[in-house]
Amino acid sequence: MTILANQTEPTPKGTDFSLDDYPLYNLNRTSATYGNEMSTALQTIGMDQTQWRILGILGDKNNSTVSEIARRGVIKISTVTRMLERMERDNLLSRTPWEKDKRIVRVSLTAEGRCALEAALVIWANIHAAATQGISERDMAVFTNTLKRIRENLDRNPYSQKSGQ
Repeated sequence: MTILANQTEPTPKGTDFSLDDYPLYNLNRTSATYGNEMSTALQTIGMDQTQWRILGILGDKNNSTVSEIARRGVIKISTVTRMLERMERDNLLSRTPWEKDKRIVRVSLTAEGRCALEAALVIWANIHAAATQGISERDMAVFTNTLKRIRENLDRNPYSQKSGQ
């Protein structure tokens, strides 16, 4: 088994390595499975993943900037901009230039956007309940904190290129 410094699990180079036992592989598979489940369920209300992410971010922090939405939603700015235009046409949100700097655009939910968010939250709650069935609140808290720490570690990685999101 090959062990790297500060690493306690087998690596892909080790003879004891099993992909199914690798945490980041499982994280990626779980994320993809969650994404597929959400996409399928959101279609029933005429919504897609990008709209859900944007509505969810605005539900958490209304009056966000375009760059905040892109960063928090892990969405390219160009994709966010196109989706915001579409969502504004559908009266789900409004965009207004910031008084202090007109180059910065603030995005806010409209009443229709809040209704769409509520419908999506029902779907999310059902998928979340199914995904976390049999997992204690304590285990979920530990899991969430561990994911945050991994993300922070990766954000400090000198080899990664930051995309500005």
